[in-house]
Amino acid sequence: ATPVGSQGSPSRQSGGILAPTVVPPTFDGVPDLATVSPADPTGALGVTHHLAAVNVHMAFYDRAGLELDPPRRLRSLDDALPAGVDDFDPKVVYDPYRQHFLLAFASASSTKSFLSLVVIPEGSEAVTADWCVLHLSGDQVRNNGKQLADYPMIGFTANRVTLTTNQFDYSDAPLTGGFQYAQIVSFRKSDLYDCSVPVVPIKVFSRSQTRDPDGSRAFTIVPTVSIGGASTTQYMTSLDFNGSTGKLILWRLMPVNGVLKLTRVSLGGGGMAYPPWGRQCGNTSGLNSKWDTGDLRLTASFLDGGLGRLYTTTAIRGNIGGGAVESVVRWWEVDPASTLANSRVTRRGLVGAAGRDAAWPSIATDGDGKLWVNYARAGVPECLAAYAGVIQPSATGSSSVLIQPGSNRYEYGPGVERWGDYTAITRDPLDPTAMAAYGAYPTDDGVGGPPTELWQQVIAILTDV
Repeated sequence: ATPVGSQGSPSRQSGGILAPTVVPPTFDGVPDLATVSPADPTGALGVTHHLAAVNVHMAFYDRAGLELDPPRRLRSLDDALPAGVDDFDPKVVYDPYRQHFLLAFASASSTKSFLSLVVIPEGSEAVTADWCVLHLSGDQVRNNGKQLADYPMIGFTANRVTLTTNQFDYSDAPLTGGFQYAQIVSFRKSDLYDCSVPVVPIKVFSRSQTRDPDGSRAFTIVPTVSIGGASTTQYMTSLDFNGSTGKLILWRLMPVNGVLKLTRVSLGGGGMAYPPWGRQCGNTSGLNSKWDTGDLRLTASFLDGGLGRLYTTTAIRGNIGGGAVESVVRWWEVDPASTLANSRVTRRGLVGAAGRDAAWPSIATDGDGKLWVNYARAGVPECLAAYAGVIQPSATGSSSVLIQPGSNRYEYGPGVERWGDYTAITRDPLDPTAMAAYGAYPTDDGVGGPPTELWQQVIAILTDV
C-alpha cells in the first residue's frame, strides 16, 4: 500500500463543531508487564501497523489490533547497553516523508546515562534484522561533570531528526540531581536511516546555547513532528515559567550558509500557574487519591507544513464552568515567520470539562486542518480515562469523546499518583481524516477492593467526518 494524505488534503467547510467519533476496533496495546508507574503511553501508525510503547516495553499491532510479536523490553533493543541499566521514557513517531518508524528511549546506571534511537523501515515490522539502533551517550558535553539525560523528545523535518533531553547532575543520587540545561541532538536522515553508516554525525546544542531569550535555563524543549510540505526547518517549543507568568518560546534549527544554527524568540504570554493535583473516582475523606497532572513542561509539538502552522500543548491551572479550579489542557497555534522575530500566536484555547481534571496532552492536525488533542481525564465521579478532543479550523472551542473509561481508582504508591508523562496522537497515513490515539486507563488488579495498581495502554482510531 502507498500512503496518501501525508501532505494533507483540501479543507472542507467546517459548518460548526462536529462530534468526534471512535472508529472500531479500539483495542488494548502494551500492558503493564513490569508493574511500574507511570505508564507513559506512546505510539504511531504506519501503513499497516501501529508501533506502540509504554514505560519499558514496545510492540507492533496490525490495524485490527492483532499483536505481531510479544512485547519486547526496551533495553533489549540496544546491544551496546551495559547489563542492569534502567530503561525509561520511550517516544515513538512515524516519518511519512520516508516511511520509517522511530523509537527513542533513555536508560541509565548509577554512573552513566544513555540514549537509544531505533530505526525501523516500513514493511520491516517483523524483520528485526532490518532494524538498526543508534547508541549514544546521554551526556554529550565533556568536562562539565556527569549528566543524566531525562525525558527524551523526538521530532523530524523532511531531512533531519532531532532528539532533545533535560540534563540532570549526577553529583547527587541518580534521578534526583539538580537540573542543569536542555540538550539538543540533531541528525541527518541520510545518515541515520542508512544502517551501513558506521558513525552517524551529530550536531549538539546545550548549556548557554539552550537558554531562553531572557537568559534563564530552558526546560523541556520539544521538537515538532512535521507532516506536509517539505520543510527542512526544525521548529521546537518550550515554556518559560517564572512562578506567576509563562512565556511561549519558539526555537528554530536550520542551516545558514551551510552551518546548522539554533535561534529562538519569545512569543509572549501572561499569567499562568501549575495545574492542581488531579482528582479521581473513589476519593474518600483522609485518602489521597490524587494524580500528578504536570509541571508546565510542554508535552507535544506538531508542525502542519501544508497549513504553515505549528501547534503545542500542556496542562495548566484553569477553570471551566465556574466551580472549583481544574487542570485543563492549554494549546497554542503559532505562525512561524521567515524572520523569526515576526512569528506570532494566531490562536489558542482550552480543552477540559467542569469538575474534571485533564492532563498529559498530545496534539496534531488531520488532513482537513482540524486540530486534535489526546489526553487523560478524571474527576471525583470519574475514574482515570482516555479522551480526545477536536477543534475546528479557525475555532477555539472543542468537542471531546471518551476513548476508554477506567474501571477503578488508580493507586500505585503513597501520596500523589504518577499516571503518565505524555500521550500520543498521529495522522493516519492512509486516511488523512483519521487520527490514531495512544493513551491508558486503570484496570482491576484482581485482588479485590476499590483501588488498582495496574494501567493498560489503549489504541484507537478517531474521526469526526
